Amino acid sequence: MSIVTSSTELRDSSALLGDFQALRNRIATDGYVFMRALLHPELAREVGQRSLSHLQKAGWTDPGPDPVTARPRTPARAIKMRDAFGDVGYRNILADPWFNSVPFVTPIADLMARILGPAGFCYPLRLPRIVYPAALVSRQPGNVVHKDYKSVQDMFTCWVPFGDVPRTRGGLAVQPGSQRSLRVRHKPLERLEPGWLTTDYQAGDVIVFHCLTTHAALPNHESRMRFSGEYRWQLADVPAPQRLVIGPNGREIGSRLFGHTPWWRPVPAGLSLFDDGGADGHPRFPVPPSRFVQFKPHAL
Repeated sequence: MSIVTSSTELRDSSALLGDFQALRNRIATDGYVFMRALLHPELAREVGQRSLSHLQKAGWTDPGPDPVTARPRTPARAIKMRDAFGDVGYRNILADPWFNSVPFVTPIADLMARILGPAGFCYPLRLPRIVYPAALVSRQPGNVVHKDYKSVQDMFTCWVPFGDVPRTRGGLAVQPGSQRSLRVRHKPLERLEPGWLTTDYQAGDVIVFHCLTTHAALPNHESRMRFSGEYRWQLADVPAPQRLVIGPNGREIGSRLFGHTPWWRPVPAGLSLFDDGGADGHPRFPVPPSRFVQFKPHAL
């Protein structure tokens, strides 16, 4: 059994769920809020099993009765995002209603309403994250220390482990306080370094972090895949990146598949869109001061 010390453990903010001001204060201070057991564990496990079965059927992992513990096959598939969108297994997760409904049918909806207020919305593009064992793929994009999308300053990511993700399976780590600056050293996070926090995630846990919070996934030192999901949110009164809202058919992503479901929530009417040129693009409009962290827009 691993020994966890308080100096490396994420701070649990579950007691703050009903207090929007306390949640915002915690984000301003730490750059994240971590919610232990926010989701029902069985729901989280079911989403993980369904998603990993899509990969298993597409040949990512060995056949067998349990897609969760199935060993990955070689050669590795779709390490880069541009390749993932062309893979049938990954696309089947993108089209899975269970995976897509999570931010609307779980307490994540209430949590993000507390943080953002009624003008907050979830991007239609909801991202599965599959991490191979490091023994098979030594360098993976999420393992590199980074900040998320910088063009929308007050974007938040909900990172959801769909199953238990101990540190040895490549759990997410964050650097509290790093949201105050754009300074970041892009390098693989080989182990938990001083000033970084993580936990042994359990099915049902959720961590929400500001896009300027430095983070990375630890290496997956086990023999199975690590599977999680990312659901990104922002306020509706600032422009949103078009590539995360509109699909290649010119319609809102997911509207054809899910528009008839009771949980579907379209993006707010009148939302402004812009072409950011990719995840590392810079805004083509004045970025307003952050409403959640102490960061000066001219530092962009």
